Amino acid sequence: MARRLALLVVLFPLLVAEPIFARLRPLPRPPGCAPWPAGEPPRHWLACGSASRPAARALADEERLLLGLPLDLNSARPEALAFVPGLTRRLAVAVAADRSSRGPFERVEDLRRVGGIGEKRLAQARGGLFVTAP
Repeated sequence: MARRLALLVVLFPLLVAEPIFARLRPLPRPPGCAPWPAGEPPRHWLACGSASRPAARALADEERLLLGLPLDLNSARPEALAFVPGLTRRLAVAVAADRSSRGPFERVEDLRRVGGIGEKRLAQARGGLFVTAP
């Protein structure tokens, strides 16, 4: 009995190792599938890299804030505008309300049309905002 158990202990890893190694081997690349510049595509991709990549999406407000990039004054939500230096939650809501009632801003300096924003607050907020063409 002990010999059989020892034989099983020795042979079991050999029997199990082949399926494990088979999973670790890279899959063959489908015909006509060019790798992305970074190298081989991961196993779980449904498609393979090609010269025609999808267009990059625009960063969300929260992503822009995390990266320290300015927000678009004409599209940013009040929740994100509240994090711009010089703007409070109340002012961010007022900016969004002004934008929806009076139309988009043409320049960052047009922010002065919102009640409660003067030269000092505008100077603080100017670095954190930009305006795209309406």
